Amino acid sequence: MKFSSIVSSLALAGAVAAHPSSLCDKRGKHPTTTIAGVEVIDTPIVRDVRKFIEEYYKDYQPYLTNHLYRTWLFGAAAINNNATLKASLDLEVHAVGSMLHDLGWDIKPHSPYVTAEYSFEVDSGRFAMDWIKNWTATHGGAKDWDEVRLQKVNLGILLQTFVGSNEFVFPESYWITKSVGFEFPVGESPLIGSENYDNIWKAYSNSTMFRGTNFTFTNMAVYKPAATYTTFLSEFGLHYVPGYNNTANTLFSLIQGGLQAEIAEFPNVSFVQKIPPNGANPLE
Repeated sequence: MKFSSIVSSLALAGAVAAHPSSLCDKRGKHPTTTIAGVEVIDTPIVRDVRKFIEEYYKDYQPYLTNHLYRTWLFGAAAINNNATLKASLDLEVHAVGSMLHDLGWDIKPHSPYVTAEYSFEVDSGRFAMDWIKNWTATHGGAKDWDEVRLQKVNLGILLQTFVGSNEFVFPESYWITKSVGFEFPVGESPLIGSENYDNIWKAYSNSTMFRGTNFTFTNMAVYKPAATYTTFLSEFGLHYVPGYNNTANTLFSLIQGGLQAEIAEFPNVSFVQKIPPNGANPLE
């Protein structure tokens, strides 16, 4: 989920009508289907990712299923509106990464997708790569999912909440992150179009997106506070979690503690910062 530019009933049946088209050919073209009026890639791994997010979250986080679908479909709609872009992207990477980008939101007991040590972005990226590797171990295609493609997925997920960072990565990673960002727009993006917005929202309602997100982020501050202290999630801990305190664990606290220790250790070493003519403003 993304805050750089961030945030997810379920059943495909009744919500959309899917119409598979051609099979892959030697030029690398992919079969497609239509979901909520949006043409999307329809390969075996993409179909299985869809089944996974529909089944895995249905008991506790159906809002997350909807979010993951909207993320993919918003991105696909925007990509479809630019023929040159569409022809240049690995649409399978975009689809898989978009739908697996919040594995770290899981709240099931003993989740295989969550650690106590790492942020949800890190967990989501690393376990998305594992999900793909496990899938290829069963269904084949490991050679097709080489380290570069895996890292495209990982980076697109890992950087989803870091403002501007996606500008300097693989195009597929950029579009995974950008697709996440479409969930929290300031107004509708002209890249997508009103008709696509209406169709996607009708098929995958966003009526509980913010409530589900608020619960999820607050819950992370409860069960793994140390992983939230230096992130935007600390705000949820400070506002909603009794006893949550990250004062001693911020980067500011680290620097201030080091500053005092340095002065105590080197009291006779002066520090004079020379200021250049621009007033030390590197943008001037």
